[in-house]
Amino acid sequence: MNVRASKPLAKAIVARREIQRHLEFLTRQITARAGTQTTTVKAWRRARRRSGRRTCHQELVDRLTFERWVELDMIHRKLAMQESVIGEPQHCDKRPLHHPAT
Repeated sequence: MNVRASKPLAKAIVARREIQRHLEFLTRQITARAGTQTTTVKAWRRARRRSGRRTCHQELVDRLTFERWVELDMIHRKLAMQESVIGEPQHCDKRPLHHPAT
């Protein structure tokens, strides 16, 4: 493997890990916020003694995800770009180094 090519590849791998961590952080944040809101909604309903449409946890997760779709989409695009950058040198390594004489 070319030493010069390995340095940018290492940087791309580190960048991909950071992007994945950020995406996982956002997912955890959305899930936690939905859990908090679910608890709040349940307590509010008990206090008011009203029967109404129940908002389940998954609906809140979906709503919060939709509210942050621009940020999530941007991170998914960055991750896809990093995957393609990391995949390019691997495809280059599969080419034969020496061509047989004809």
